[in-house]
Amino acid sequence: MLLRIAIGWHFLYEGMEKWESRHKPGKPFSAEVYLRNSTGPLAPYFRGLVSAVNGLAKLDPPRLKAAWAADAERIANHYRFDGDQRSKLDRELKDSEAKADELFAEKEFTEKRNKYLHQLHDVQSVERKRGALSFERERAAARRKDLDADRKELLARIDTIGGALHEAVLKLATDDQRAASGPLTVPRSSLDWINDLTMYGLIAMGLCLMLGLFTPMAALAGAVFLGQIYLSMPPWPGLPPNPMSEGHYFIVNKNLVEMLALLALVFIPTGQWIGFDAFVFGRRVVLAEGAAVATREAHPVNPAGTNPRATPDDSPIPLSSPGVSRRD
Repeated sequence: MLLRIAIGWHFLYEGMEKWESRHKPGKPFSAEVYLRNSTGPLAPYFRGLVSAVNGLAKLDPPRLKAAWAADAERIANHYRFDGDQRSKLDRELKDSEAKADELFAEKEFTEKRNKYLHQLHDVQSVERKRGALSFERERAAARRKDLDADRKELLARIDTIGGALHEAVLKLATDDQRAASGPLTVPRSSLDWINDLTMYGLIAMGLCLMLGLFTPMAALAGAVFLGQIYLSMPPWPGLPPNPMSEGHYFIVNKNLVEMLALLALVFIPTGQWIGFDAFVFGRRVVLAEGAAVATREAHPVNPAGTNPRATPDDSPIPLSSPGVSRRD
């Protein structure tokens, strides 16, 4: 029970800390950094959960312009722009596209973009190579960090143009249109869903473990969560070490130990001992145990194979008894 409560406290505090970071000034919680730095066997899957993880869509002019046009159209449809507003929108969009063409035509920007794409291809080739050596993977992980810095530098200039376009289109809406349509909601990305699931999932699992409510389900969910965390950056030979690790590990780390502890709690009914499971499911368990006892009493089992309720008259008479012949 102490183990269950301790792990529940760990989950609850982690979830609350992540939730509170969204309401404090500074950088809110985001799983993006953790997903980007994944090095385990599921690294491609985890990095794929981040939308535009490598920024390739923004570095491709046709796809970039299509995304800008879709965003402008979403704003126009939300505020119900009239013909004049849509004409102004088209002019703003063409101006931004012209600025993007100038940016992609710059020699320095083009060289950095081509270098980034080439090195990214090399890193991805090593990451997807099954027989890659440990030093190759370590170099690829180090190069990916450098590529993230290059990506941010390249996308910063593109996002400046895109952000100015977004604000210019928003300003085309009148006060009456804003009041009638309400605030513009930003489409939720896959990363937003992951952040919410992580925060609220940790809080829910922590509370259930501490209170002993739905204990097996909460323990199993926690084990699955920690298993994913473990596989994202496992301390396996041939993989680069986790830069955020607090200690030195080989195969086994704290995430794996806590995961195994939760798997054990799945099969140990600690919530029935002390917890809300005793109130929610206790009567059902008592009734089931009572029915099992009644069944055993109604149909007792004798190891010798005879009926324990048999009377002396029911017992067979040995053939060798005095006064009894085989004929009788």
